[in-house]
Amino acid sequence: MAFDLGFGPLFGALFWFSLIVVSDCDLLLRKVPNLLNAAIALVGCSAQLYVQGAAGLQTAGLGLAVGLGLVIVPFALRLYRGGDAKLVMALGVWLGAEATLWMFLLGMVLGGLLAAASLLVRRRASKALTSKGAFAESVALHQKTQTVPMAVAFSLGAAVSALRFL
Repeated sequence: MAFDLGFGPLFGALFWFSLIVVSDCDLLLRKVPNLLNAAIALVGCSAQLYVQGAAGLQTAGLGLAVGLGLVIVPFALRLYRGGDAKLVMALGVWLGAEATLWMFLLGMVLGGLLAAASLLVRRRASKALTSKGAFAESVALHQKTQTVPMAVAFSLGAAVSALRFL
């Protein structure tokens, strides 16, 4: 189990760095920019090509396809936002088909735990603010925290899957 995940030190560092950056973006902005997802996918494709040659493109394509297959229904049902769905596909380029499946499953479980924790925090904070007569602040808190930072959950799932499968 090496830091570089078999991609070499530069690509390995870029993989870990991308997980940190995308999680940070989702926590701060509550969105995952398209340009960031494109960069993650492009660098992942380059890493696969570097390690496996032309066969790496097949690994990348299968990972992307599995990611698309996993997120298409939840995205259509508006359970995930577009940036989160594209992130699953972009990380699939790095991980390949099997690890992408596990990344998604782990991400869903972690996302559920984040949602439950967020709900508890939001309820407690809202009650405290409302009891002090700060109704406007309570509404603002609710609006800001009503989404779950799924990029964080999928990034953690990707980290575990990468360490296990790559």
